Amino acid sequence: MGHTTLVTALTLATGLAAASMASAASLKITITNTASIGGFSLTPVYSAAHDGSFDAFDVGDDASAGVELIAELGDPGGLPVERLADDPNSTATVIAAPANGVGTIDPGETTTAFLHLTEPSQRFFTFLSMLVPSNDTFLGNDDALEIIDAAGNYLGDQTIILTGLDLYDAGTEANDLNDGAAFVALVDGASPSVPATGGTVTSDKIQLASTLDFGLNNAITTPVGLLDPALTDFMSDPSGFGVARIEIAAVPLPAAAPMLAGALILMGALRRRRG
Repeated sequence: MGHTTLVTALTLATGLAAASMASAASLKITITNTASIGGFSLTPVYSAAHDGSFDAFDVGDDASAGVELIAELGDPGGLPVERLADDPNSTATVIAAPANGVGTIDPGETTTAFLHLTEPSQRFFTFLSMLVPSNDTFLGNDDALEIIDAAGNYLGDQTIILTGLDLYDAGTEANDLNDGAAFVALVDGASPSVPATGGTVTSDKIQLASTLDFGLNNAITTPVGLLDPALTDFMSDPSGFGVARIEIAAVPLPAAAPMLAGALILMGALRRRRG
């Protein structure tokens, strides 16, 4: 996961880290925006469980259409097609904002959703979200995180700490910092609710955002309020710039349900034998 800091948390019960998938069929995903008020917001987080073949993006490559869409507009609508093309048996959910399920996950807010596992091959976790406001800056894991090993053992609850080193520039739009869907048009007395026009199209490669010159040195008014320059400078100290915390926890099945999970593991074994 590049520079992402990974912390193994306490498991739900003694021995859960070595338990099989028969003890859990869902993951509880909790997203917390760790910025202070006046910092960046996050769009709803696209989260997927897959067999490891879904590679959403790579630094130095062109952004896919799905990554471009979420990086520029916060819209995850193009990612399911790309994910299913790589792994038809994968699953995903969108973790929405906490209040009414729409809008952004703002500084200090926490939201939770459940990712239901339906296949034993759904062993790896990938996430993507847009940094708001930005032209095409997004957060995500370049390398998928293994949550279940090849033998079907849950690897324990985990916490992902995201900093400025986990922000990426999609390379699809110039960093105008006042032009694009995530910014508010205040020109000629326009209402703050009127979105700005689309940004300048570019054809650059995906890069770590911390290596670019964003020049965030002036307060910018956005749909979620006024940005504080002191809380948006991830360039001077990327590793110390807090972005988000993602907590992954197993949800135990009801007492009568382990047979279903066991059947899923058996189905996977049969498929491998037939292959």
